[in-house]
Amino acid sequence: MLKAEKFIEFSALRILLTVADAETLTQAGEKLGITQSAVSQALKQLENQLGAELVVRRSRPLKLTPSGRVLRRYARQLFADMQRMQADVQMASGHSLGKLRLGMIDSFADAAGQQILERLMPFADQLTLRTGLVAPLKEALLERDIDMLLTSDPMQDHPELTMQPVLRDPFVLLVAEQHLSQTHLPQAGEIIAELVQSLPFISYNRQLRLGSLTQLIARRLGVELPVRYELDSTTTLLRFVQQGHGWAFAPVTCLLQNATLLQGVRVLPITPGNHARYICLLSRRGEFGELPQQVVEICQQIYTRQLIPQLPDSARWLQQQAYAIDKLPPL
Repeated sequence: MLKAEKFIEFSALRILLTVADAETLTQAGEKLGITQSAVSQALKQLENQLGAELVVRRSRPLKLTPSGRVLRRYARQLFADMQRMQADVQMASGHSLGKLRLGMIDSFADAAGQQILERLMPFADQLTLRTGLVAPLKEALLERDIDMLLTSDPMQDHPELTMQPVLRDPFVLLVAEQHLSQTHLPQAGEIIAELVQSLPFISYNRQLRLGSLTQLIARRLGVELPVRYELDSTTTLLRFVQQGHGWAFAPVTCLLQNATLLQGVRVLPITPGNHARYICLLSRRGEFGELPQQVVEICQQIYTRQLIPQLPDSARWLQQQAYAIDKLPPL
């Protein structure tokens, strides 16, 4: 009679994955809700079963051995397959997902996050929205801490991801009306040259994607921006512009967060040139069936039908520049 084969338990693999992201076994146990000795025992059993050392225990923080890193790669894929299996079975049965974890960059979440979640309620029993900056959200998607991500970075160097364009979000020039002569308003092509000479520039922090896009606009225009303030908050940036401390570039979605901050502020086109960022949805290839496309359509409808019509009358011209897209422009 053949001896029954003993398979590795998912619980043991989950412990390994937690240990891989922890500094000590005690910290891993706290994350799992078990004792340090239970973590150590589970690892020892796993090592005995595989006949290989998985963790360098004397290292601080903990490090995986080459064998441990190989097992971690397989463990991540197994858990990913299990999540995909559950989602596909639920969707095939016509039932909603148990859980959907959506990531969204701050600037878009502040304007549209609530409306998007409300529209997604029928698709999942539990919805999780994680917002923040581009870099940590990208990492969360790659680590499977979120299922889909709305971002301005298409991450085209990750073939395991599917990218679906959502919308064009144009940049505009913002300046307090007190700095514009009522008797002589410069032409759009002239105003940047005048502002560079007369007022400080208020920039997004250069470490942020919005900051790097602002610098790209400046290079395309061939101007050196007289930066005095670097900020990581759109609300603070709009307040500084409104109070007359300087002028700024910002995407349209950032203008929709708080209409009162646009009072006394002129919204002008950035010319010459075609300056915009492009929001896209990223998801893992082959997962969630038609749901990613449904999320794209929901976002596009909210952007074009609910958000853009909220722009002040003086910025109605933006309706011709802010719209849903089905492909990205050439790089």
